[in-house]
Amino acid sequence: MYVGVIFNPHARKNQGAPGRSRELRNIIGKWGEVHETHSAGDLREVLGDLCTRATHLVSDGGDGSLNWLINETQHCISDPDAWPTFVPSMGGSVNAVGRKAGVGGRPRDVLRALAAAAETDQPPPEVFLDTLTLEGETADGAQFHRLCFGLAAGGVGNRFYDKYYDNHTHGRADVVKVIGRTFRDYIRGKFVHTETPNYATSLFTPTQARVVIDGQEIPTRTHRILHAGAIDLHIGAGFRLFPKAEKPGALHFQAGNLRPSLIVIKFPAALRSGKLSGGQVTDVNGEEMIIEAEDESLSPIIDGERFVDIVKLVASAGPRIRVAQVGGLSPGGVTPQRAQSD
Repeated sequence: MYVGVIFNPHARKNQGAPGRSRELRNIIGKWGEVHETHSAGDLREVLGDLCTRATHLVSDGGDGSLNWLINETQHCISDPDAWPTFVPSMGGSVNAVGRKAGVGGRPRDVLRALAAAAETDQPPPEVFLDTLTLEGETADGAQFHRLCFGLAAGGVGNRFYDKYYDNHTHGRADVVKVIGRTFRDYIRGKFVHTETPNYATSLFTPTQARVVIDGQEIPTRTHRILHAGAIDLHIGAGFRLFPKAEKPGALHFQAGNLRPSLIVIKFPAALRSGKLSGGQVTDVNGEEMIIEAEDESLSPIIDGERFVDIVKLVASAGPRIRVAQVGGLSPGGVTPQRAQSD
């Protein structure tokens, strides 16, 4: 068992923490190595050597950092069955994937547990997690490919991230703050007309797109709801996404339109349940979702990371990945029949 740790200095919890990567090296000792990467190019170069030697790859960041690690691993090794086991360190602003896998504790606790496991050559238990494959096209005609767990292609869910990340902290209070400001601006706008953009006008701006789910076109081109998920995610503080993807192999697709007044009424409950209904909303399990942008390109949020200038996306089932359960939380994935060891 050998552990490779990818340290993302740009993760919010790592910013302003000099010496953090040195601390991680001291913890992992001779049972692995720590690499600090500042760009996707750095990550690809590191993994070109590390992927074939490490049995476990640790993403020291949040869901966005893990997304980059998985995608660059695919670039290095095409066969998912040959990939190392992934380990989220729970060190980011959003750690929903690690929570789903049953990873617990702080990053240093995760590293200590892995070092102890490597010393005895007893790898920690593992679970399988489903992914989405996103295939598409950019505005300049280039092909787009990405693996992920969750997609907010447009509408309220997509624009919510910008407001949420405007805050310096990220928790239940910050979610409530965004909701509160949105509702306040919406109600104020009913009585005082203004051309100045505010939280409500930003969040409720729809995305124009043609959407087809399993061969059936959604009967609207206006989408304030436009999401896809491979696993159900608890983003903390009781908030949930993609509950219909709770069972292995089930993809959850959401598309369509709700009037802003209905969103104001339904949004708080929808954040807790992950379910949406009413208006022209389609909220279903499916196998394929096609999104074709109209008027302007998409800027999807993919596992918390924004990508720009996308004109078409096709979401379908991706490979299942192995994630080590370090820390003792109850996992929400599927336990493999045999854990990988070396």
